[in-house]
Amino acid sequence: MSRRVAGLLLVAPALAVVALAGTGLVYAARGSVADGLGGGWNTTAYRELLTDPVIRESLLTSLCIASVSTAGSALLALGAVGAVSTVRGARRALDAVARATLAVPHVLAAAAFALLLAGSGLASRLGHAVGLTGAPADFPVLVAGEGQTAVLLTYAWKEAPFIALLLLAAHTPAVRDLETAARTLGAGRLQRLLRVTWPLLAPALVEACLLVFAFTFAAFEVPALLGPSAPRALPVEAVELYRSVELADRPRALALAIVTGAVVALAALAAAVISRRLLRARTLP
Repeated sequence: MSRRVAGLLLVAPALAVVALAGTGLVYAARGSVADGLGGGWNTTAYRELLTDPVIRESLLTSLCIASVSTAGSALLALGAVGAVSTVRGARRALDAVARATLAVPHVLAAAAFALLLAGSGLASRLGHAVGLTGAPADFPVLVAGEGQTAVLLTYAWKEAPFIALLLLAAHTPAVRDLETAARTLGAGRLQRLLRVTWPLLAPALVEACLLVFAFTFAAFEVPALLGPSAPRALPVEAVELYRSVELADRPRALALAIVTGAVVALAALAAAVISRRLLRARTLP
């Protein structure tokens, strides 16, 4: 078997996923410019997206969820990697825990956080048991609350391990050698962190953050299970519009899907460019 054929076989699953997603986007784009009743083609759905206050609120909600989730996950991952970067056993433990967390589906994670943070959940009962609240019902509303708290906590728990794995992969022996050289020259821990470690890990961090932003912006499960009924995240709003009994709402739903897909594509493209530059920087002498 030639090397080219072997390479094509290795990327075949990824190409199949891309082809499936691309086909779906093509059909969505076609439906988004229909009038919903089969009477013609127009761009009314896209114009309505710009004027509908509900859609604007949903867009801001999704941007807020994606931005805060990405920032929180990045801070958690940076702290964890920084704490174990010089301890081999701790690095292996963090790697194992991160991989185990990634194996948990987002739907299962959302269900677990719902059982943990709901008004009658484990956290509220523990708070009542230790005297923090007068009754389980006094526990703050975190699930379906106004601040999307449960959604953000779920994403932080799920996405921080992904960022940590990419940072651990970027924290190569060459980086550790530079840290050792800086320590030998008298640099303190904070100086090594600011001048050596994080500048070298920055490309991997940016790449990971872009991927997390793209995923959390377009994900449906967690906001649908843990988010409030209003304002809804953009993917949830798109699904609700698609389920509407009014056929005229379907082009708007598909237009929302196209807008969401465009944001994800731009973030993925930026991540790919950064990844290529990172690889080139590592391989150049």
